[in-house]
Parts: sequence; C-alpha cells; structure tokens
Amino acid sequence: MRAAIYARYSSDMQSEASIEDQVRMCRERVGAEGFPIAEVFSDSAISGGSLKNRPGMLSLLDRARSSEFELVVAEALDRISRDQEDIAAIFKRLNHAGVRIVTLAEGEISELHIGLKGTMNALFLKDLAQKTRRGQRGRVEAGKIPGGNSYGYQMVRTMQDEGSVTTGERIIHEAEAEIVRRIFREYANGLAPRTIASRLNDEGIPSPRGGLWNASTINGSRQRRNGILNNELYRGRIIYNRQTFMKDPETGKRLSRPNPESEWVTTEVPHLRIIDEETWEAVQVIKDRYSSLRGNRRQTKKRLLSGLVRCGACGGNMTIVNRERYSCSAKRERGTCSSPVGIKVAELEKRVLDGLREILLGRQDLVEEFATAYREEVDRLRRSRTNDGSRLQKELAKVQRGIDRCLAYITDGDGDPGAVRGSLKELENRKRALERQLSEAGSASTIVLHPNVAEHYRRKVKELQTLFTDDATRQQAMEIVRSLIDHIAVHRGEERGKPDVILVGTLASILEYACAETKSAASGGDGGRVLMVAGVGFEPTTFRL
Repeated sequence: MRAAIYARYSSDMQSEASIEDQVRMCRERVGAEGFPIAEVFSDSAISGGSLKNRPGMLSLLDRARSSEFELVVAEALDRISRDQEDIAAIFKRLNHAGVRIVTLAEGEISELHIGLKGTMNALFLKDLAQKTRRGQRGRVEAGKIPGGNSYGYQMVRTMQDEGSVTTGERIIHEAEAEIVRRIFREYANGLAPRTIASRLNDEGIPSPRGGLWNASTINGSRQRRNGILNNELYRGRIIYNRQTFMKDPETGKRLSRPNPESEWVTTEVPHLRIIDEETWEAVQVIKDRYSSLRGNRRQTKKRLLSGLVRCGACGGNMTIVNRERYSCSAKRERGTCSSPVGIKVAELEKRVLDGLREILLGRQDLVEEFATAYREEVDRLRRSRTNDGSRLQKELAKVQRGIDRCLAYITDGDGDPGAVRGSLKELENRKRALERQLSEAGSASTIVLHPNVAEHYRRKVKELQTLFTDDATRQQAMEIVRSLIDHIAVHRGEERGKPDVILVGTLASILEYACAETKSAASGGDGGRVLMVAGVGFEPTTFRL
C-alpha cells in the first residue's frame, strides 16, 4: 500500500521546523508498517481554517484522484484541517478515491472522527479568537499597542523576571516622528497629500514600507482610520476594536467589517503623543471640508477600460480623475512621473471601440493567419495523443503480464501466496488507472475548425456591437471587449491635446471570441466542437488607434 504524508504548520502557532518534525514521525510510522512513501505534501505558515489557499492539500487531493497512493498519513486530524466543512469535504473526496486517512493521534479516521473532531476543532478556533481578543484588550487597557507598529514609533522588547518578553510597548522614533510632524504641518498650511508625497519622494525619504510615498499613504481612509493623517496614536490615543475581521467562506480571504463606535475601546497614552491637539484639530477640519465635496466621493461604477490604461511615459497605471479623464497615477499620487498627458474617458472608449471594430472587421488576414496556426496545433495535439495512447497501451500490457505472473505463482502452488499479494494489489490499481486514462483519451471530442470561419467571425463581431446598445447586455459586452485587450498605452501625440493611443492585444484572444461556438456549429454536426488553442502562433500585437 503506497502512502502519502501530509504536514502543516500555522505561522501564529508553530515554528517552521514543525513541518520536518511531523514528516519525520509520519515516516517512522509508515516505515514500521512497511509501506512505500509515494510523496510528501505540506503547507507552510498557512492557517487550517480554509482549504482555498492551501496548495499542498489541493495537490494531494488532485494526486489522490489519479490513484497514486492509497493512504494519507498525518500527525493529527487538525493538521489536515480545522474547518468543519473542509475536513468533511477532504474525507469525502479521499474516500471516493479509495484513499484512507490515518493520523498518529487518532488512528484511522472514520465518519465519527469527522463529526466529533471537526466540531472540536471549530470550537478551538472560536475559543482561540476570543482569547486573542481578550489578550489584546488587556494590552490596550495597560496602554500597550495590540497590533503592528506605526510609522513614527519603535518597538521595545524587555525581559521580565519570569523570563518572558514584553509585547506592545513603543517609544517615539524621533527621525520618523519629525516626518509625521512635517506632514501634518504642511497639510494644515494648505498643501495637498499628492504634493507632500511628491516632495518626500524628491528628497529620497523612504515611506513607511520603505518604498515611495503615495497620497493615499498620507490621506488614508476616514472610515477605516488608516493613513498618516487619521492615526489617532499621533495625538496620544489608542483606539481598539474599530473593526472585526472574518474569513469569506467562499474565497478564504480575510475581510474587515466596521464595528459601532459604542464598541470601541479607547486608552490615553500621552507619552506617545507626536502631534499637538491644535494641529490635529486643524487637520481634521480641513479633511472634513474636502471629504464633503462631490468630487471626492468614491467611483463605484466600473468603466469599460478601468485597470487597462497605462501611461506611455512611465508605464504606470492611469486612473480616472473627476470621473471624466484618465491621468497618470504615478504623477498624481507620487510625483515620480512628469508626463502631462491625459485623455477624456469618453474619447478613449470611442477610439478603442472604433479601433477594435476596424481590426476585427477589416483585417481578414488575421483570420487566415489564425486558421493556419490553428490547424498546425490541432495536428500537433493529435500526434501527441497518438503517442500517449501508444505509451499507455504498452504500459498496460506490461502490467497485465505482471498480473498474469502473480496469478500463475499463486495457482501453481510454487510458494506462499502472501508474498505476492501486495504486489498483485499494486498492479491491479495501476491497471485500473491506465484503463481510466485510455478511456478518457478515447472519449475526447474531435477538434474541428468551422469551414466558414471568416463569415462566422464577421457575424459574431456585429453581434458584439449590438450588445452595447442594450443595458441588459452591456455588462456582457464590456467583459468581452476587456478580454480582447492586454493593455492600452497613452503617449504624447504630435499635436497638443491629441495623445497617441496604442492598443496591445493577443490575436488568439480576439479570434477566440469570434470562433467560440457550440458543437452544433461544427461541420456536419458530427459531435465535434470548435476549440481555440489560446496563444498558439500569436504574440501580443500592437495597434495604433
């Protein structure tokens, strides 16, 4: 019986050496049973509360479906997962693949373990979160910082009498504190965050993360209370429990939700004050005034080309200013780009859509070029499948001969049947896996190219144009157009006020939209299907619009 070993450690609970310790103990157990080890899977510094972002476990499940092992060994069930839903899903998938789970702590895992231990592990996570919050609140009440370090402060670690190290203590970092005072002072004197960030970058002063300053680093969010100008620690006040963090059950990502102000915990720490109260209030008055302006409200409606437009001078993203014009974000936020080029949103969208229409309908040579590369790739794939099928057939014949020899050894009475029973079982598992692979290869749909692809191409492009005229289908049309574009570069034009626009797209992606049809569109309706081979023979191509 082939065994796979799985190990995991959480960064907040264990050291990295824990992986090696878990694997070593599992190897000893597997070795004592006399089983060969097929592979070792692990997830380092990853919480057991979500399966979505655990590549080691996902890889293990994928290999289990290929019948590469019959046993999974782990230190304990909570190493596999602590989430009730995930542990049940893992057990169900492995059980379907004929793979058993054995842990050093619980032994062989059954449905009873999944129910009881899954519940216990879920309760453990909840209890751990409550204890963590309780400890953090205790530190806040004692005037200590419960989380990470803020710009302008330095962590202090001291050894206590019982040997433990203190956490949450801070002292003012004078060099950084002076930068904080300068930011508040300049903002109070009328300078915009973008101007302040640009000056700091020009002087080579590193940002809190060591890179370039952004306006958002200074301005932050009033709702989330982040950013230099919103950090109340600078006025000598710790505010705790402003928000609650929860994991999205679908994505496993950590999301924040604001708590009511009545649930906040506030502690005065005057020894950490960097900004005097008069300056703090003056800055907040200015921020209140600007936050009420219509132009400062968040743009929530996604535009057609959002995230695709780049500055031709520095390569940085261009963002929408005042809801009507694209401008270089590096110039506005950091002051590191000197390009004054901008373009109206409506003008850019019109030029891109008109350009795409001309490309799609006017360049029939692209269709012919694609069809040639497509057929070449289809031939290559067909040859590859033939070679794979021949290899699988040869291996299957070899496995069958091994099975026949084992059976002959047993039926002829030449020795102890138990000596070959393990080998016979492995050969039978391998035979089933090879037969499944051959069956899947034989049932693959025939790849064909529509005989009238050029006309079909033109019809599909015209359909795309009509989608934009209907509000119900506009979103679909936007997604199609965005899929055709790698990025758009806006350069300074020869004539003032008329920038050059360069569209960079992959021709295979453009033609994939045009050729994607159901199998009924195939020649003769014989069950084949039009299938694009994305990227084959087509490198990103530029078009001047």
